[in-house]
Amino acid sequence: MNQKERLEQILKILEKQQTISQEEMVSIFAISKDTARRDIVKLVDSGLVERYPGGVSLPVLKAKIEDYANRLIKNAGDKKRIAEKASSLLESNMTIYLDVSTTVNFLASAIDKKEVAVVTNSIDNAMSVNRKVSKQVYLLGGFLNSDSHLISGASVLQQLQRFNFDYAFIGGGGITEQGVFYSELTDISLKEEIISNSQKVCLLVDGTKINKVTGYKLDFSGIDIIITNRIFPGDISSKLMSLGIEVINIGEGIA
Repeated sequence: MNQKERLEQILKILEKQQTISQEEMVSIFAISKDTARRDIVKLVDSGLVERYPGGVSLPVLKAKIEDYANRLIKNAGDKKRIAEKASSLLESNMTIYLDVSTTVNFLASAIDKKEVAVVTNSIDNAMSVNRKVSKQVYLLGGFLNSDSHLISGASVLQQLQRFNFDYAFIGGGGITEQGVFYSELTDISLKEEIISNSQKVCLLVDGTKINKVTGYKLDFSGIDIIITNRIFPGDISSKLMSLGIEVINIGEGIA
């Protein structure tokens, strides 16, 4: 059974029992712990599940799970186009921050301006930056989360205070008129520190995140631009307009 088939089966199991642990995945599919971790990361990054210590669960509020393969392909295309639009905001010699996000990761490889200094706590972002374009890539130091390929901890927050970013590009697990939602409390303090050390903050969020709610909320303070691929509902649009936040809608691509 390949990864795509396993992920489809995991989603079917979650429809019945709401949660599944890493140990259950190892037992059910006869796979290694490392393979189970990779499956968990793939599902979390695709926005289909939420992570908890030792496993995954369905989101707090979730839409009906669509066919996994079709959704994944569509989302990858939309995320890439969002990232390409974000790349057009950059100018040579800028210093930027790249958040831990699948959409932002597409931006890392889309940077085409010369001598852009990139700061991130994501190993995947650091490895994706085109070295022919940007030779300055700063990977913040701290505690290594090997499952998500990210660096976290108090030292990351301290190091962020030393930078003055021209742009920070962040992702989000959900968005409503109340703000942007994340699955971990530590995400909130990290985003607040990023925002406080940035001249402009750009949120990259695809349409599947609209009206999706998770456990922790960041208000819109400090966010300047949102790039998405769908028209926001009236309540979200009105809120963003009242705050003077620019919304760039690239439209949905052809599947």
